[in-house]
Amino acid sequence: MGYVSSLSSDVTSYISSTTSGKISFTGLGNGTDFQEIIEATVNAEAYRKDAYEADRDEKKAAITLLEELKSNLKELKQTLEDMGDFLSMDATSTGDQVSASASADADTGTHTVIVDQLAQNDVWIFTDQGYASSDTVVAQEATTLQLTYAGESIAVDIAAGTTLAGLINTINANAALDGKLSASLINDGSSYYFVLRGEESGAENAITVADTGSLSGWSAEGFTNTQEACNARLRVDGFPVGAQSWIERSSNTIDDVIKGVTLELMETTGDSGLRISVRLDTEAIVEKAEALVASVNQIIYDMQVLTGRAGSDDEDSETLTVRNSATNLMYSQFKSVLSSSGIGFARYDSQAGGDLFNALSQVGISTNTDEGSDSFGQLILDTDALEEALAKNSEAVALLFSTSGSATSDSNDFSVDSIVGALTPAGEHTVEYTVENGVLVSAFINGEAAAIEGDWNILGIASSSRGLSISILNQEEGTHTGTARVRQGKIDELIDTITAMTNSEDGTLTILIDNYEQSVSSLNNQIYNEEKRLDQLESSLTRKYAALDAKLIEYSALSNTLESLLASLSS
Repeated sequence: MGYVSSLSSDVTSYISSTTSGKISFTGLGNGTDFQEIIEATVNAEAYRKDAYEADRDEKKAAITLLEELKSNLKELKQTLEDMGDFLSMDATSTGDQVSASASADADTGTHTVIVDQLAQNDVWIFTDQGYASSDTVVAQEATTLQLTYAGESIAVDIAAGTTLAGLINTINANAALDGKLSASLINDGSSYYFVLRGEESGAENAITVADTGSLSGWSAEGFTNTQEACNARLRVDGFPVGAQSWIERSSNTIDDVIKGVTLELMETTGDSGLRISVRLDTEAIVEKAEALVASVNQIIYDMQVLTGRAGSDDEDSETLTVRNSATNLMYSQFKSVLSSSGIGFARYDSQAGGDLFNALSQVGISTNTDEGSDSFGQLILDTDALEEALAKNSEAVALLFSTSGSATSDSNDFSVDSIVGALTPAGEHTVEYTVENGVLVSAFINGEAAAIEGDWNILGIASSSRGLSISILNQEEGTHTGTARVRQGKIDELIDTITAMTNSEDGTLTILIDNYEQSVSSLNNQIYNEEKRLDQLESSLTRKYAALDAKLIEYSALSNTLESLLASLSS
């Protein structure tokens, strides 16, 4: 696939916005144009100003390109962050009674689900009395309606003269009831009836009308529980056993029964239930990989054009390159992330173990090494190879792409308990500890002292291992060494690399752009000084040639006078 650079390539030429004042020279018999001489002299002296302007314009164009690259890198970073878990799982149901969706954490497989009961919210209707109009006054005097929701007592103060509609508004505006219960009216075709409705489903979220106060004709006994608050009840893969045993949840949206799967209960299923199937969504994963490769290749091409490694496809514009140690380093760093083994990943060995996939090339993403190709240096996606890797071990593929700080031990002497997010550096960590007389007496991580916590735990406290918690398994006498690995997926590594380039304070591009802006400012000062010098030169030349012009006019007039005298004498 060919890419068109998203960086601008037009270099705007400097156009002077100032014009020097001109003087008109008159009456010279020899036809000398002093204005032309002045302009030629000033133009000849402007070589330094012209050089400064050309240099400044090139640097301004470079700033534009670098800022565009910085913006494009930030867009790529956002794209990478939005990818989240690289794996995509798909869940399907054999019946409409239950729908299912799966996250990347889900395991492939099939599950039988029986739904015995849906979760419901509580609904109470005052059925003792209907009203012809919602404007009917129901509170002749100030009173209080006492309610209970989910075991919490709530008092609603009602003003004298409150109508049925006003009672609805009073309850719905009560902050203590917000998100808990609401009031409304229902019309059976002839009369309005007052309704209290729980906002949340589940048996615990029941409503109790404790006391209606002095509301006209009202009583707690006049309310009918037309819909009872209850939990959803289901059985998954035959569990729990027993005819009356069920998994219960307060909501019909259930995400904590089957790992990584969210169930939406719509209807009961009957005793036979239905089947939920969870599978790897290979098509969606391939689409993610294609989007990743396309986005990364655009940045690679932009960097190639910027550093002169590739020409712009726009033949009508001048291609500016910004090839220096900083841009070359960025290009090399970006390419290195794509071609190198993942940080903290170990090459797989059937005897020693390790990571089944530790580089993108092992899952179908390689670099085009054909120098004659338009896409030389860019990534190539082999979808067949990616699908084969997914079929072999999808979790290992996901680990390579999207893990962020997963840790493991390559030694049987100790295990990794935990790490502290971004504080614990990714990579290999050498662990050494010594046991004397049955006591853990010293511990080092990466050659730096580690803290001993409890009897058999050590914690990295130096910057190179901060937050790495190790549990000692081999407690035999002597000194023991091994390696702990904190792995970082390629997506996360790319994000860190882009952050290092675009950080607003000390990013490589930020510093480079700042340096160019300082150069532009310095050149503007030099151009100003040159313009001032040239203006002074032009003024000086104008005065000199004006004086010469006046003297020549004087001499010309004297010559004409002499010629007239001589002519009169000869006659």
